[in-house]
Amino acid sequence: MSKQPFLIFPWQKPFLPELVNLVQSMSGDKPENATIIVPNQRPWRYIMKIFQDQKRCVLLPKIMPFSELAALWREPAASKRRIVTNPLDQVALLHKCITELKSNDSALESHLTNMDIASFFPWGLRLASLLEELFIQGKEPANLAHLDGEVAPPAAALLGALGRISHAWRELLYEKNFTTPGLEQFLAAQAAQKDSSIPQQLTPGEDRLVFIAGFSTLNGTDDVLLRTLWKAGAHICLHTDPALLKNEAPHWACSEQQSWIRRWKAQARAAIELSKEEEELEPQRKFFAGYDLHSQLEALAEDLKPDGNVSTAVVLTNSSLLMPVLHHLPKTDVNISMGYPLKRAPLFQLLDALFRLDEGRTEDGRYYWRSLLHVLQHPCLNMLEVRNETGESFHLRQGLRQMEELVRNGNRYADLEVCLSECQQKLPIPLGELLKKCLEKTITELATARTTEKLAEWLDGINGLFQEYGENMLKNFPLDQEVLLRLNQAIAPQLRQNGLSEAVLPPLMLHDIVRQLLEHERIPFSREHKPLNELSLEDIQVLGMLETRLLHFDRVFIVDATDDALPGNPMQEPLLPDALRTVLGLPDIRSRERVAAYTLHRLCASAKETYFYWQEGVTRSGLFDDKKIRSRFVEELLWDVEQKKGKLLSPGISPLRTSICELGQIPRKPISLLRTPELHAAMTDFLKKPLSASKLDTYLQCPLRFVWGNLCQLKPQQEVNEGDDPSVVGICLHKVLCAIFSPYIGKKVSPGDITEAQVAAYLKEAFEEEDIWRRLPADSCLMLKAAAPFRLREFLQHQPEETQILALEQTISASLSLAGRPYDFTGIIDRIDRRDGLIHVLDYKTGAIKNPDHTLWTDEIFFAEARSICELLDNSNAGTPADEETLSRLEAGFEALRERLPSVQLPVYVALMESQYPDQVGNASLVELHFKGEEHPIFSELEDEELPEARNACNLALALLLRHMEHVPRFEAHQGDHCRYCPFSSLCAS
Repeated sequence: MSKQPFLIFPWQKPFLPELVNLVQSMSGDKPENATIIVPNQRPWRYIMKIFQDQKRCVLLPKIMPFSELAALWREPAASKRRIVTNPLDQVALLHKCITELKSNDSALESHLTNMDIASFFPWGLRLASLLEELFIQGKEPANLAHLDGEVAPPAAALLGALGRISHAWRELLYEKNFTTPGLEQFLAAQAAQKDSSIPQQLTPGEDRLVFIAGFSTLNGTDDVLLRTLWKAGAHICLHTDPALLKNEAPHWACSEQQSWIRRWKAQARAAIELSKEEEELEPQRKFFAGYDLHSQLEALAEDLKPDGNVSTAVVLTNSSLLMPVLHHLPKTDVNISMGYPLKRAPLFQLLDALFRLDEGRTEDGRYYWRSLLHVLQHPCLNMLEVRNETGESFHLRQGLRQMEELVRNGNRYADLEVCLSECQQKLPIPLGELLKKCLEKTITELATARTTEKLAEWLDGINGLFQEYGENMLKNFPLDQEVLLRLNQAIAPQLRQNGLSEAVLPPLMLHDIVRQLLEHERIPFSREHKPLNELSLEDIQVLGMLETRLLHFDRVFIVDATDDALPGNPMQEPLLPDALRTVLGLPDIRSRERVAAYTLHRLCASAKETYFYWQEGVTRSGLFDDKKIRSRFVEELLWDVEQKKGKLLSPGISPLRTSICELGQIPRKPISLLRTPELHAAMTDFLKKPLSASKLDTYLQCPLRFVWGNLCQLKPQQEVNEGDDPSVVGICLHKVLCAIFSPYIGKKVSPGDITEAQVAAYLKEAFEEEDIWRRLPADSCLMLKAAAPFRLREFLQHQPEETQILALEQTISASLSLAGRPYDFTGIIDRIDRRDGLIHVLDYKTGAIKNPDHTLWTDEIFFAEARSICELLDNSNAGTPADEETLSRLEAGFEALRERLPSVQLPVYVALMESQYPDQVGNASLVELHFKGEEHPIFSELEDEELPEARNACNLALALLLRHMEHVPRFEAHQGDHCRYCPFSSLCAS
């Protein structure tokens, strides 16, 4: 029996070129007599390129990936070809096995008695994955007992019967003529152990050399099959630290290769020798710490400047980085060797949005408005189009915008049929029919899909919809075209043909099945086909870390080298935690970390320049996740550099660069809008119309907000209010108070005249009429229902001992003469009382109120200044323009008024009532309903003889406000807490 020594290729030199040289020399310059077994198919292209560069006519060696080797070894022992099962079939078979085993297993019976296929599904997926991994490792599963308290009860029951489950599952697979890739490898390894005969195509000999190249670590089936080949004369070629040949300790990342040699009791010799210069050559390593991905990519673009005819690789630790990186690469040929995740394609996002919409559907068939908007706004649907008989094109986005408007102006849960009916009445017939068909195929049919078979039909319907109406979209967006292809040829057949196809499953589980199937798909980037003599591997290569195995590049750029990606966080597995994996002989997190370390250090050892980029100090989205930190492998490389330099590296100094972002204070500029002739004309027209107190309050609070909304006629975006809606509460309580006092109009009423039972009845009626259960969040409804009776009871207790109700919800309009100028006003007064022979005005407030400065009404100096300003401005209207001094006084007076009078609502009501009932108005009050129901009079600290002057002061305050609206040269923004609720705050920010 021949046992060839392991051939050690030093990782300081490229592996594949030296491997090709060795193959040629050992085969007598007849490489067609050699077979090279590699972990995957990727090296084939590079080996072909190496032979091509030799410009000789030769036959290439046979390049065989390990999967093909296992299939070839398994083929003689297989009686017939078996069907490879998909994950859904595996779960169905496992559920059947466990159902049969429960009668003889008390643990399974107790924990899985009521577990139907829907409840078992997530455990079934994990169990199938565990059994597959055990097969690949060549392990016969054993029962793991006494795990109660270590894992969840269902997991403990499954692990306790793991051996019996595995045996029953294999028998059921044989019975159904099914198999799995792991089981095929396991059976091939068993066949090799029972019968040492090797397939003829793989048997090493004088006329057939076999090279096993590129393996860094072995699983169970690898170990059996490759050892059999090695014993027969195959050559093991390792690209590793040459210290393995010496008495020195090799790099820790090469410990797996060292234990491999010891385990097989093999010898090792050098395949090639390093020169002294090559041994002493130190590769350049540069590091860059950024504050986000954009800073990394900016540094990457700068470092990627062309540097002669050298091979370059951009290595991504996360596939989500692919698209951002491509935008920062230089304009040259790029070869993308990693697949793009299907879940990042726009069409997948549409499917996910439809799933989320269906998951939030109510029992009566309504849809949550925001989820519905996500579907209606999706670009894939908006690009669908239909043509009528004359060839005129109609884009679906027109109909979707109509639907969006209806949804935004509706309730939190929208009725799709009602919205569709209203939209079809406003749309052309072809567009209305397309809209109806689109909503049926995407939303309505999904609501009735309760099996995987029906879900496959739904996916077929979506595919047909886009094929019929999305020609232009598919032509311009190849990623979405690829998604449709995968849906049609890969996903739908799996959903239609499996053991669970007729099982009724919860919607959430069905949706997760499709999500998982799609998330495992990768979209390959196809390279432009070039003649063989033009094929170049010197272009920039974009690939993942695993794709770099066996390959060599002169320059390597590793993006986002953070610890959560390199080597990565341990997987949280509820069925078999990492601490229990070694019990079953499975590799744990340390083994996986050593594999990742070898892949990285091998790549860096043979590169002339290696650049690392990462971000620091970025908080991750997880609740208990730490901030991003650089990879522990990068820390090791930094420590090596520091040891050689004899000092710690200073951030910002090469080779440890950092992103520099200088932040300075942004000067705050006053936000204002110049009074243009158009705005002046609009303001003039506005002041000619009847004025309301609410709009004047808006101007008093912020003139610019008033201008945006009333003069520029800008409309805030209408959408459903998901939080508290004070207007609904206000309307509801106003209706209750109106109902309480309506029987007493023209009569006197005392606090004891109204009972709590009456209040409760009026509240119930108002709640039903306003439908608060739909218009307010549940917690707000419960709080309102509990607090409203209590607050109204307090309000009634604070009513005067006796008052006469004159009017409720009274509309009043009048023309007021304010400092010699007439203005029309209108308003609705909540309640008018007569007390002590005088008229009192009441205005209910459900929110917090701001009382005015009560000393304002007796401030003769202020109102004398206000009268003087009005006279000067009125004189300017007669022909003399207002000078800067007058405008300055106007602005100062307006600011003083804003600070002392938060609202002009009560002054307007007082002025209106005084115009109709001279010398009869006593006071006006705000009623604070949300606290104690107390009244806050506007003239609370005035004597009776001071009331006439106070009422005149109300007119002057209004006159000063209106003159400011007429003459101010700029409309300034006044910032404050109200900006949080301003619909135009984004305009100020811009």
